[in-house]
Amino acid sequence: MYIPFNYRRIILARKVKYEQPEIAKKFVRESSFLLDGFEVNHGDIIKIRGEFGAKFKFQYLVTNTDTGAQWIDCFEIIGTVPSVFRSFRVDRIKRIPKRGKRAKRVV
Repeated sequence: MYIPFNYRRIILARKVKYEQPEIAKKFVRESSFLLDGFEVNHGDIIKIRGEFGAKFKFQYLVTNTDTGAQWIDCFEIIGTVPSVFRSFRVDRIKRIPKRGKRAKRVV
């Protein structure tokens, strides 16, 4: 049976092993960190100083291992949908406290 040359090449080709680029190795991502004694986790809603009226959904705390610089990656929430990807320095973060359950009103 005859197999076309291109088809043989596809079958016999070895899958190339993915190697992480050198620049990506110097960034460390963490999905949670402590802010003023409270833990901020992946997906928590936060506010940023200087960004008026905007809320953001926290994704990662990123650290550059060469320079020691830190910033957060997050999505801006417009309405109820996370839309624009933004990055900010850690010192600009304001945490939004989670509301506890309210007591039932007894009349």
